[in-house]
Amino acid sequence: MSARWFPDDMPTPAADAETLPWWEAAAEHRLVVQRCTACGTTRHPPAPLCPRCRSLAHDWQELSGRGTVYTYTVVHRAFVRSLARQLPYVVIVVELEGAGVRLLSNLVDCDPAAVRVGMAVELVWEDMGPGLALPRFRAA
Repeated sequence: MSARWFPDDMPTPAADAETLPWWEAAAEHRLVVQRCTACGTTRHPPAPLCPRCRSLAHDWQELSGRGTVYTYTVVHRAFVRSLARQLPYVVIVVELEGAGVRLLSNLVDCDPAAVRVGMAVELVWEDMGPGLALPRFRAA
């Protein structure tokens, strides 16, 4: 079991036909993005067709989990009651290394005052239950 940063009663994400392979990889602690096999464009979130060439052909590219903070916000108000114990927490958009895509997540184990755009981060997994792991990031 991984470290835990957020409470058990957080809303769980819903998987669909397009996102299920992403969630299955995450449950195995693998960070993947879709890659168009026709033109090589990567994309996230998963989508049925390539936004560049409109091809339906794709595979999944595994990433290192390293990246940089593209933007962030520090949350000081709990929008879910159980999050009050986690305040303040940091929501970040990570520019993922080697993929040209960004991912919305949380920065953990870091003083919110220390967060900066361009800060190097690395992936850590939070196991929320059987078959559900969420990507979080910490300062690299």
